[in-house]
This record gives sequence, C-alpha cells and structure tokens, in this order.
Amino acid sequence: MEPKFQILEKREDSIKFIVEGIDVPFANALRRTILADVPTFAVDEVEFFENDSALFDEIIAHRIGMIPLTTPVERFSLDALELDDYTVTLSLEAEGPGMVYSGDMKSDDEGVKPANPNIPIVKLAEGQRLTLNAYAKLGRGKDHAKWQPGFVYYKYLTKIHVSKEVPDWKELKELAERRGLPVEETEGELIITTIKAFYLPRKFEAYEGDKIREEVVPNAFVFTVETNGELPVEEIVSIALKILMRKSDRFINELHKLAD
Repeated sequence: MEPKFQILEKREDSIKFIVEGIDVPFANALRRTILADVPTFAVDEVEFFENDSALFDEIIAHRIGMIPLTTPVERFSLDALELDDYTVTLSLEAEGPGMVYSGDMKSDDEGVKPANPNIPIVKLAEGQRLTLNAYAKLGRGKDHAKWQPGFVYYKYLTKIHVSKEVPDWKELKELAERRGLPVEETEGELIITTIKAFYLPRKFEAYEGDKIREEVVPNAFVFTVETNGELPVEEIVSIALKILMRKSDRFINELHKLAD
C-alpha cells in the first residue's frame, strides 16, 4: 500500500498529519530521522574577548549554543548525507546595565541568525561588558541536542466505539466534539476518531472492553511535528523523508556490492 498523508492542522510552528500505509518501524524511523538527522545551524564554538558578567564563560557559551538559528533551506543540501562545511560568525558586544538578548548578536550571514531575538543570555550590571564571537556550523541532533530542528511524536490512529446502551453516552459525544474530534453516529453506537488524545471520564471505565471498545486503525499513525524556528515545519518532514530515501538507497547499494 502506498503511503498517504492527510494534514489535520498546520500552524506557523507545528503541523499535525495522518500517515496511512506504513508500519511501526517506518513510523519510528521517520521520528528518529527528524530528531537525529535533519541538519540545522547551531553555535559550536565561542571565543570570549571580555566577560565581566556574573556567569562563567562556559555557562554563557552553553546558553548561546542552545539558541535556535535560522537555516536557509534553499542554500544548503540539507537532505544530503554529508554536510556542507560552512561557518557563520555571530559577534556580540554589550555593556550594562541591562539584559543581553539573542537579538543583540550580529551575524555575518543574514540567512543564519537567531530564530527568536528575545532569548535572554545574561544580565549585565552597571559597567559590566561582554564581548565575544560565536561560530556556528551545520550539525545533526544525533551529535548534540542543539542541532535538533524541533520535536516530534506520534500515536496510533484509533476509533472508539461507544454503544448507545451506555448511560449518558451523549456526554461522551459532547466531550469529543469539544476536543475537535470527528464523531460518527449510527443507530446503535458512536464512533469517535482519536486524531488527538481522548480520555474517558472515570464514570465510563466500567464499560470499557464491553460496551466501549477501542479499535486500532491498521497501519495508520497521527504525527505531530513542532519546529524550534530553524526550519519551516513542513521542510523538516520533507527533508527527513529524503534523508530516509538516501539512506535506504545507500544500504541497498552496499548489499548489491556484497552480493557481487
């Protein structure tokens, strides 16, 4: 069965979709590829020239390293198995009093800069100074979490069948509709499709397995992907799928070499 995608919800920083026609190993491979293999820019080295703040150099360097940086999709082959060797310098020169934010860092590449300019770095008192250069490069989440493009999780797509013999079954219908879940109603039952989590109130637990049963839709999963801001969320999914295909092609080629 050829995989089918159905987008349920798309926001600026997240996307939710159903994938049909795949199994658990593929679903988990996609999740792990998004987290571990989709490359982004992140600061990997910080050179301090002056730091009079209350924080040690190492603490500030760690904070800067965890700041999400925009990653230009059109300029780099992010779906390649080998990363481009490219370094971006972000300079910072600040003097107190006041808070130093990520937006105070000046990049020598307009395409690579803090995705959010309002992330606090350190608070400087009167007369304190902070001067540094931060060097960013492409990396992958499997090497360090700072290169992860976002967060992803999935669940089985299920349908909850509720017999109309259950007292107060209309209450479940109202709950599901408030949650924004698709609800079908037949002569004898309700069918609630769980495109998001749905928990039965305690009063209905006694009917589970008999008059209330859950059906797992075969080979169908609901994915939720959230971006940190480095990449558009739809690009994260697209790049991950391309990387999976490239890895599969490489694996097949190696098997052919062994067979020869």
